[in-house]
Amino acid sequence: MPYIKDVLIDVITKVSMPETSTTTDHALEDGEQITDHVISNPITISITGIILDETGEKVLKLRGYREKGEIIDFDYMTSLKHVVIIDFSRDYEAKIKDGYAFTMTLKQIKVATVAKYVSVSVPVKQQTKAVTKKGRQQTKKTQTSSTKTTKQKYNPPAKTKEIRKGGSIPI
Repeated sequence: MPYIKDVLIDVITKVSMPETSTTTDHALEDGEQITDHVISNPITISITGIILDETGEKVLKLRGYREKGEIIDFDYMTSLKHVVIIDFSRDYEAKIKDGYAFTMTLKQIKVATVAKYVSVSVPVKQQTKAVTKKGRQQTKKTQTSSTKTTKQKYNPPAKTKEIRKGGSIPI
């Protein structure tokens, strides 16, 4: 019987699993197009089925897995590791007693791991200056642009000695 984590799926009526890729295309001057990269898109699975659930417990669990982004494994006709529920919708119908029809989309994700240590083959030179203590420093007051004036320094005229006969000579 198929399970989504610990939730029993009573009937699966349809499983659709498209596998797609994206290409980058560029036009050339002569009208031709070239493709230089191919990116494999994550696999998505669409599941249609029926869940019998009188208490609503299964709905709450599936909703919680989707909201939290819980990583689960799917194993029914095909096995996919590391999938998350990206869409879950249910339809209540009169022909299904104590349950509902549902459609769910699962998407395979890649989980990154963080390296604890980085190994470098070439010694790395220190690029920062060592921290030194300079004690207490006096701050220098600087004039702001609004307090600057255009005063010129006063230069007194050269002293001269007057001679009574009409002329003056510098001292």
